[in-house]
Amino acid sequence: MTLSTPDPRNSRLIWIVVAIFAVQIAVWAAWITFAAKHKVVEVPLATAR
Repeated sequence: MTLSTPDPRNSRLIWIVVAIFAVQIAVWAAWITFAAKHKVVEVPLATAR
């Protein structure tokens, strides 16, 4: 069994996927932080009679 050098295109694709994943995590963290600081007031769906 011989070891070959990794395909540069495949390696680049992996880094793109990792970068997208990191951006996704950052966006979720920012959204959760923003949502935690700006609470939404509950609105009743129906008025009590």
